[in-house]
Amino acid sequence: MTLQHRLKMFGILLLGGCAAPGSAGAEPALPFKTEIIADFDAPWAMAFLPDGRMLVTEKRGQLLLVAADGKARQVVSGTLPVDFAGQGGLMDVVPAPGFAINHLVYFSFSERGPGGKGVVLARGRLVESGGARLEAVEVLHRATPYLPGNGHYSGRIAFSPDGQYLFYANGERQKFTPAQDPKMSLGKVLRLTLEGKAAPGNPLAAKGFDPAIWSYGHRNILGLAFDAQGRLWEQEMGPEGGDEVNLIAPGKNYGWPRVSNGRNYGAATDDIPDHAAGDGYEPPKVS
Repeated sequence: MTLQHRLKMFGILLLGGCAAPGSAGAEPALPFKTEIIADFDAPWAMAFLPDGRMLVTEKRGQLLLVAADGKARQVVSGTLPVDFAGQGGLMDVVPAPGFAINHLVYFSFSERGPGGKGVVLARGRLVESGGARLEAVEVLHRATPYLPGNGHYSGRIAFSPDGQYLFYANGERQKFTPAQDPKMSLGKVLRLTLEGKAAPGNPLAAKGFDPAIWSYGHRNILGLAFDAQGRLWEQEMGPEGGDEVNLIAPGKNYGWPRVSNGRNYGAATDDIPDHAAGDGYEPPKVS
């Protein structure tokens, strides 16, 4: 899915969720026309199928198949139980690169497990005869370790332009240090096979890192997409004043929690060093 397509979908969800009649003050003119075609309960992600219909996730755990005009929808059964709390629940959904043939759908969600909670990557085959449902659902990857708390799961999914690899974002679960731990998948972008295994040729495996890691030093990635040139971009929720847009390069360290252009929430002073030339960390393209 392209970056432009992702941004368009995000805009539809955002505008649908935030529109409010009678808002005080004049709103600036937008360079496009908007139309609300459907309402959802805490929507988290939306993905288009080849025929123009949409798959929409709601955080409480419901997956919906929605007509292109938004007027008809049906619940897709067969998803796995989610832990709906804080930022957790049913998260991303993306059809497989070969969806038109194999009807596979990849999705992410939070669950409880030993030690606390974590984010899970799974897939299933969308079947519509006799009612929309996912069949042959299987868990492909669990971000480790599971930790207490309800935040910073990430769970974003993007397929490489050639359709051969799956890039998967894991947040650092509001625990800071996992983002720099080479043995943990938390606070990382992972590059996986379509079966959820560490992809061959990942850049840090020979240095003793978890072999799935593609980049590290991330906080809470909530956007992940390839552009028309095949470059991978991410949008990262930072500390106060420190949100980022990053161009993801293999093997690079993006600095969290050692550097950030923001400060920890509630801090009286700028308590995190800013990105600086020559500090060894990849600076954001936008911050």
